[in-house]
Amino acid sequence: MHVEKNVCDSIIGTLLNIKGKTKDGINARKDLVEMSVRLELQPQPHGKRTYLPPACHTLSKSEKISFCGCLRGVGSLITDVVCLCTKSILVPTDVVLCLI
Repeated sequence: MHVEKNVCDSIIGTLLNIKGKTKDGINARKDLVEMSVRLELQPQPHGKRTYLPPACHTLSKSEKISFCGCLRGVGSLITDVVCLCTKSILVPTDVVLCLI
């Protein structure tokens, strides 16, 4: 259960670009510079700030809203099926919170 939750958290954190949850940060991008790969993803300095170009898996705001709506729909479907089938199984709160 813990492995599945960690994988789910990592994937959702990366897709939704949640600060602290995504592995696609400045250090990962600096590694691209050291390896001389993926020039389009390498950090670009702009004055005192550094711009990180969006990766191909980065979702726009409208795509994030659509993705969360899809998860919300799947979560309510799973809850309905569990309630109809057993009427005694309680869905863990962390799963419900992940899907809401």
